[in-house]
Amino acid sequence: MTRKPVFLVLHGPSGAGKDSVIEVLRRRTGIHRAMSSTSRARRADERGEGHYHFLSRLEFEQKIEADHFIEYADVYGDWKGLERAEVLPYIDRGDDVVIRTDVQGARTWRMRVPAAVTVFLMAENPETLRQRLIGRKTEDGDSLERRLAELEAELADIPLNDYLVLNRHGAIEEAAAEIDLIIERERSNFLRLRPFFME
Repeated sequence: MTRKPVFLVLHGPSGAGKDSVIEVLRRRTGIHRAMSSTSRARRADERGEGHYHFLSRLEFEQKIEADHFIEYADVYGDWKGLERAEVLPYIDRGDDVVIRTDVQGARTWRMRVPAAVTVFLMAENPETLRQRLIGRKTEDGDSLERRLAELEAELADIPLNDYLVLNRHGAIEEAAAEIDLIIERERSNFLRLRPFFME
């Protein structure tokens, strides 16, 4: 049988540890992380190659015009999107792909990729998320309050996902190992079609 690539959509509230879990998962499995592009400015902790391809607003809009993006959206006044080159070549050769997104993005991917495996990453409880957000000090006052207010709506999305994984304090390896098992299981789930994008 031909090996089926898994298109994994990992999302969850801010502070759930999505980036950290993906980095551990990459070390364990070599899975390709499809990096999004954004027109927002870098934060202080985002130096060098990391979580996004940073583009100017003009560069981003030129790529929109050239149809480089699978999906894109205006998020709080900044463009955010995923380029085709970050996903399609890998899927075509049978490699697994993981993307990190927010709840809004996950809703889009569920429609665009019927075979996507959606995983909601969560801390032990909402209070832990709140403390992580406050503790990392990357948000200004207004942005922090907005993210905390979004938490309830984000948690309401949990039942729409294929899996819920808890990223407990000090147990990031266990969370990554659980996602690794999910990928292995989904490779042999023949109820899923080969990933494809609905235009």
